[in-house]
Formats: sequence, C-alpha cells, structure tokens
Amino acid sequence: MRVDAWKDKGRIVHGFGMRHPGREKPSRKDWAGKAVQTEREPFPILSLRQVHGDRVVLFDPARETIEQIWQTEGDAIITRAAGFALGVFTADCLPILLYDPVRQAIGLVHAGWKGTAQGVIRKAVEKMVEGYGSRSANLLAALGPCIGPCCYEVDLPVKEAFISGEIPWEGVAIPRGDGKWLLDLQEANLFQMHKAGLLKENINILPMCTFCRGETFYSYRNADKTGGRQLNFIALKKD
Repeated sequence: MRVDAWKDKGRIVHGFGMRHPGREKPSRKDWAGKAVQTEREPFPILSLRQVHGDRVVLFDPARETIEQIWQTEGDAIITRAAGFALGVFTADCLPILLYDPVRQAIGLVHAGWKGTAQGVIRKAVEKMVEGYGSRSANLLAALGPCIGPCCYEVDLPVKEAFISGEIPWEGVAIPRGDGKWLLDLQEANLFQMHKAGLLKENINILPMCTFCRGETFYSYRNADKTGGRQLNFIALKKD
C-alpha cells in the first residue's frame, strides 16, 4: 500500500505492508537477510530490534553492517545511504515514513503508545536536522495504518505517560468511563510533528484501523498476538 502523492516523488520507494493472503503469519525473523525487490533493483532490509522506546539510530554503511543493525535496539532509523530499505514491523502500532527531498535523507519510525509518549517521532526529526542538516519544513511524512481511536482502548498509566510527555490528552483521547479512554495514535503523533515544525500540507495520512480491518492487516489486539507483522519500508534509489 503506497501514498498516492509519493508515487513520483524524488528517489524514494516505499510501502506499507498488508496481511499475507494465505494462512502464513510472517514476522520480523522471517524477513531477516531478505530484500524488498522492485522492478529495477533489490533493497536489502534494515530493521532494528523494536523495544517500544525512543532511541533513534543513524545508519551509515561505512560504520555498521546490515547484520549489526538487525541486532541493534531502537524504534526509529534514519539514513542518507541509497540502496537500503529501512523497515519496521507493525501489528497495531503506527509506522511513520520521513523523507527530506532536499538533503536526500529518509527515516522510519515505529510508534506505539510508549514510543509516542516518549516523543520518538520528534526525536527522529531532531536527529535528521542534527545529523543531515534537514529543515523540518522541508520534510515529507506519511502515517500508515494502525489501530484507530475506534478500537484502541487504554487506561490510566497511558494517560499519565502522555501527560508526562506534554501531549494534550483531551485532544488525542476520548473518555469511555471506568478509567478507560479511546486513544488516537495518529493524532498524538501529528501533534508532535506539527510542534517539531513539519507542515500540514507535507503530511499524508492513511486513516485505516488495523483492528477493524483484520482481513487486510495483522492486529496484535485482534487475534494476532502470536505472530503476523506487516513490513513497512522506505528506501532511497541509487543514482
């Protein structure tokens, strides 16, 4: 699944994963050592060990190997290296793609509620500004499918974490009573992206709920606890 506005956008290729049409439930380990294959070239997949945190990793092929990245903990990865597919695996969490068409840099963020509360998307943007000289106003972003506010019920510890992270709770959650709320992960990350300087017109959103559309996406909360993760990726084409 791709963003229509990005089809002819610069040097990038990208995609948000969907459920395998068969009975298989591929997970992160099934993609280790593999590549995203396009018509012109394969892109070896780079994937961090996702831990629901806020660590941002800068990938430089002169310093790290693909194998080292697969063993590195983190929930956001950025690079200017062409020929590699940055990948995150999701089954309700929010995947966010970043692209700087000026500095030719890309990033990919895995944002569950913990990473969102810790500001992982904001920190990824800051790392691109610091590491590559990017300007927030130049960045293009795409928010992929995740569990939606229709289905994502959370409790008081989540509210407290968001308040601690200075995310306006009333703007991203709807009360359900009995200490429960319905959380909008996309809206919470949009708030942080706007605050980090990204422009509204440069952000694309795929408002699809992974829980509601279990026939299309893997959902941890909807019967896929033991496996089944979609690969989301972005890559820079070689010159």
